[in-house]
Amino acid sequence: MPHPAGISDAPADRRKIRISPTGKAGARTALVRTALGCVMALAAMATVPQAVASAGDGALRIGVTHIPPPPGPSDIRLYTPEGFDVLLARKIAAALDRPLELVEVDANEDDALAAGAVDVVLARRGDNDAQPEKTRIIRSGFRSAATVAMRTDTTIHGWDDLAGRTVCISRGNAEGVRLAEAYHANIRLTEAPARGLVQVRTGGCDAAIHDEVLLRPLFGETGWQKFSATLPPLEETELVALLATDQPRLSDEAVSTLARTVTSPNWPGLGRKWAENVAFEVYLDQDAPDCH
Repeated sequence: MPHPAGISDAPADRRKIRISPTGKAGARTALVRTALGCVMALAAMATVPQAVASAGDGALRIGVTHIPPPPGPSDIRLYTPEGFDVLLARKIAAALDRPLELVEVDANEDDALAAGAVDVVLARRGDNDAQPEKTRIIRSGFRSAATVAMRTDTTIHGWDDLAGRTVCISRGNAEGVRLAEAYHANIRLTEAPARGLVQVRTGGCDAAIHDEVLLRPLFGETGWQKFSATLPPLEETELVALLATDQPRLSDEAVSTLARTVTSPNWPGLGRKWAENVAFEVYLDQDAPDCH
């Protein structure tokens, strides 16, 4: 079953490689059918079919911060991931008519590019980040600062109040981890945004850090009025594609296609779908746990 955010459930098509940087039931059947139907409908709108490689073309190796795990044998649904890098990776591979190989880049994107371990890296960068040497940056247009989701009865009124408090952050949200560390919060990593937001609602976490442009439509979903306390957004970053300027595996035509694909997504529409998906997943986890 494809994921609403474009994540394949076929492990053979998605080998996972780590780069070590040197520089740095009880529920009703109807509810289950509703969950499955919703996921399938959203998948049809958001996923891109895996392209068949042209003769002589190898897999396109795209680095991302985190590769969401495939579903287990008993899972009936998948969770929406933190961001859009995997979705964008699939779109790029399809546009270039290349099979996709996701590579999990642990820290330094420049090291992965310089080592030739990846062809492209999808990462978040701030306007004040230094321009990497021998690396081309292609901007996607998706920008957001980070903020938090909290219960409205919270005693947290500023970022400094996160010190010593438990903050849920989903894997792949490197900016969220960095902010939580800077404000001396206790970090609780989760596999997906919905898993952490459930804990905010139930009191297991004092806050969850996510992109402000994604939390904004989430707070407009039904049932989120009591869980929409937030803080002023901090440190805006943009999703970008990075590639070596002397990339031998990508022709000029391929780079042009990559650039058009990276900058073309309907980010507001994808953000609304993200919020709808996550709100529904939180509902299933909190109110209908027997569904999975």
